[in-house]
Amino acid sequence: MKPLFAIAAASGLALTAAPAFADEPGTKANSPEVVETNARGQATKVRIDGKVYDVCMKDDQDGCINPRAAGLKWGNRPLSYWPGKPASEIEGPLPAEKPDS
Repeated sequence: MKPLFAIAAASGLALTAAPAFADEPGTKANSPEVVETNARGQATKVRIDGKVYDVCMKDDQDGCINPRAAGLKWGNRPLSYWPGKPASEIEGPLPAEKPDS
């Protein structure tokens, strides 16, 4: 009886997670429409699913969407590992790949 319950619970979780993934900004189904650009031609505002978002720039990091999360092909890339503490507590740049320990 327990294995049947575990299978049913896992199936229920899988069904609830799929719609949330489909609604992530910047996914192919929700590709961005550039609404405004700066003098360099970089998008500063994008429309995703009818909502307009400011794109994070060097001097504007609050209340905006990361360019890569918005589906644009520029901006910071997320690390493929956890460096052990938040970036705000680390001096200097972090390597893109996890260093050998």
